[in-house]
Amino acid sequence: MPRRMPRFLSVLLKILGTLVTVAALAFASFSLILAQPQPDKDAPAEPQPVLTASPAVNIQYETELKTLVESFPAPVMSFMSGSGMNFVSGTCGDTAFEDGFARVATLYWQTADGEPLILQSIYPARALSLLGSGYHFSNIAGPTLFTASSVRMENADTVRLHAATDTGLYVMIVPKSLSSRISALSRSLQLFTVRAD
Repeated sequence: MPRRMPRFLSVLLKILGTLVTVAALAFASFSLILAQPQPDKDAPAEPQPVLTASPAVNIQYETELKTLVESFPAPVMSFMSGSGMNFVSGTCGDTAFEDGFARVATLYWQTADGEPLILQSIYPARALSLLGSGYHFSNIAGPTLFTASSVRMENADTVRLHAATDTGLYVMIVPKSLSSRISALSRSLQLFTVRAD
């Protein structure tokens, strides 16, 4: 007469069987996930194309800023409303770059005390050669601009920050008298686009 299996051994075998089944299901799920092609996060982004020439835009009032932003192929850097800055004027125009044109939007602002500031948005973002010469690297790090680390440079009279993002190259030029306020000023900057309706 066959002997009965001890109860604890029977329970142990059931537990082992369940664990083997769960492990097999986990392995099958993992294999299916690996079989799915995953996007390559390190793939280089497509370079921004150069532009064909277009008419220049000149504005004299902050209310005309929309016209300038519409003529620029990427977001334009400007001060947020309520920042306490006074708008002076703005231009947007093309300059020769590679086998076509780059576009530069320049906004002139003043502090409440009349100190001048210049904001530039440059497309494409790789157009570093369009930055003016005569500056040297500063031993002070620049603040973050739109999640990108900025480079701080100086000449005899002004401090220049520039940062390249996925959309453009952004530049702020301030007189040295405002150098202690650069971090606060950069926090008042925003990228503006015109929403397509």
